[in-house]
Amino acid sequence: MRHKVRLTVIGKKLFPELQAQYCADKDSGECPCYNIGDVFEFFRDDTRDDFWHCGLNTLIHTDADPATVAGGPEMPHCSELWDAISRYIYTGLQGGLNHEGMDGTRK
Repeated sequence: MRHKVRLTVIGKKLFPELQAQYCADKDSGECPCYNIGDVFEFFRDDTRDDFWHCGLNTLIHTDADPATVAGGPEMPHCSELWDAISRYIYTGLQGGLNHEGMDGTRK
């Protein structure tokens, strides 16, 4: 069985007032690990399963240096992003099936 999930960065949000209130570095700015337009593809088949490597080497397009982008050849996705989206990537790599009823039905 072969499944693919494509992820595209369509925007980045920065809330300076929250950053100043909660971050150790009050002026750290936008996330440096991702760029608008970055594209990632996750695969699951007989030879490749990108989910279990936290997306390392899933970057297929960036306008930046790939070595500086999370998901590129040198850096897996950051833990905050991975925590937020990994369940959706996993579901897509399972063929869109959930764990309640592996045929997609709810119990």
